[in-house]
Amino acid sequence: MADTMRNFTLCLLLCIGSNTLSATGDSLYYLLPQDSVLLHIGSYQEKFFFHTIEKKQTLFSLAKFYGLRIQELYYYNPGLKQKHLSVGDPIRIPIPNKAILRYTFPEFQPSHFARIYYVVKKGDTMFRIAKHFFRMPVEDIMARNQLTSTTLKTGQILHIGWISLAGVPEDYRRNPNGPYHPQNEVLQKRYLDMVVSRTEKSSQGIAMWQKNSNSDQLYALHRKARVNSVIEITNPITHRTIYAKVIGGIPSTAYESNVEVVLSPLAARLLGAKDPRFFVQVKHYR
Repeated sequence: MADTMRNFTLCLLLCIGSNTLSATGDSLYYLLPQDSVLLHIGSYQEKFFFHTIEKKQTLFSLAKFYGLRIQELYYYNPGLKQKHLSVGDPIRIPIPNKAILRYTFPEFQPSHFARIYYVVKKGDTMFRIAKHFFRMPVEDIMARNQLTSTTLKTGQILHIGWISLAGVPEDYRRNPNGPYHPQNEVLQKRYLDMVVSRTEKSSQGIAMWQKNSNSDQLYALHRKARVNSVIEITNPITHRTIYAKVIGGIPSTAYESNVEVVLSPLAARLLGAKDPRFFVQVKHYR
């Protein structure tokens, strides 16, 4: 264990210089106090980092530690199910906002947490990082990183907060869909179950819905997805994602070719739709 800790500390110092931080842990713990979790922002505004596999770590125990299902690990790591897991493999791990401790508290013990950092990418501003990504005052991030200017450089590393060494509770990942969460969760699990045997397809375009309908189900019409399958829909403006059951195709005579999906009113409302037409990103399995 001592050798592991010394080697990890040396690796961490080298990684800080190259802006390629990741969490590794060791064969007993998936996160260590010396770990630095480097967050990235994905195409759907999701936060994630790469966990580097160590000896005796398995996908099942890794998934459990981070509050995920094994199907979700396959979903976030395309190609993972086809390969043999090896030491040193980077595994993409999504991190929910609730798992990010932004401020310490009177009983805070540094030995129980790993630090979370964010690496600045091209086009980032301090305001966007603070307010949009992490919901923190700009002044707090500047003070934590001892900055005197809001000017940022691509590749710059910012200390954002901490994550518990105990892992991520599964209920931290629940979507804020109120009483409709159970319905959305069931559909999400059905969608993730397809990751093992099918190929995921992505598309984007216009979503349409009728405000005067009172449907309380998560239904959708889609041009290519199979009837009775489940699709994933994301509104990039509100950063909300829901899952909907496909109940049919889109009639070509009733809708324009740029209409990607027709949603039930509940699906549109949970996505934060205000207008009868709005832009969405869609994923489905074939």
